[in-house]
Amino acid sequence: MKRSIVIRRDYLHFIRKYQRYQKRHRSLTVHCSPCFDPKPGDEVVVGQCRPLSKTIRYNVLEVVSKSAADKLGKKFSKN
Repeated sequence: MKRSIVIRRDYLHFIRKYQRYQKRHRSLTVHCSPCFDPKPGDEVVVGQCRPLSKTIRYNVLEVVSKSAADKLGKKFSKN
């Protein structure tokens, strides 16, 4: 599809045997309507919808620019 993007969702998975967390990721194919213009590196908010194709089951609801996402992260950092 023309208006589809692939996003990477990073998360931590707890390994009980070693009492540690492991970084994992999941790639999601998302439909992006023409009113949004996300750039590579931007954070997006997605929502579930009906199946649009074989792999697309999510829509972009909001684009959070990279600089705005960094500001939010700094607000909650320890520094």
